[in-house]
Amino acid sequence: MKEIFSTVAFDLQPGERVGVRVRRGLALAVTGERVWLTRSNEAVDYFVHDGESLSLRPHETLWISVDGERATQLVFTLAAGTGSRVADWGVGVWQRLRAWTPRGVLGLRIG
Repeated sequence: MKEIFSTVAFDLQPGERVGVRVRRGLALAVTGERVWLTRSNEAVDYFVHDGESLSLRPHETLWISVDGERATQLVFTLAAGTGSRVADWGVGVWQRLRAWTPRGVLGLRIG
């Protein structure tokens, strides 16, 4: 049986912070500026650089912000079984929130 994966990608601007609840995510890849990332249930912070990825754990929450002066693209790879509808919904919600939310904290559920 062939595994199916979906992705959710969006840009994060300097000064923006986003909270992401991961349900079935596999990895987060970063393209652009380095990001500063805090994971639920951990006392340490992470810095993920351009071209690097971070393995995700089911049911964890991430708080992510750009640690630089340029936008960064975040790409979440979702595990099999999450379906492309979830990925499409996540991107749609992100776009609608960005349209009316001032720069600040946003929250998303991925997967």
